Amino acid sequence: MVVKSEEKNDIRGSRALEKALDAVGAVGDSGFILVPSAPTREMMMAGAKAGHVSPDLARVIYRAMLGETTEP
Repeated sequence: MVVKSEEKNDIRGSRALEKALDAVGAVGDSGFILVPSAPTREMMMAGAKAGHVSPDLARVIYRAMLGETTEP
């Protein structure tokens, strides 16, 4: 299927895109944020420093916290 260049750039009428944008907006409006399922090194180091624990324990705590999350 050949798509004209003006059709590629005109996504305003896309129902799927509208639904996706509504969903993203609803998440932000609810106070929820998206976070990685595994903490980055920087996240582990920040958690370790804030909690005065090892980076490995910070990772364990992070994973435990994600295990108790709720959906928006």
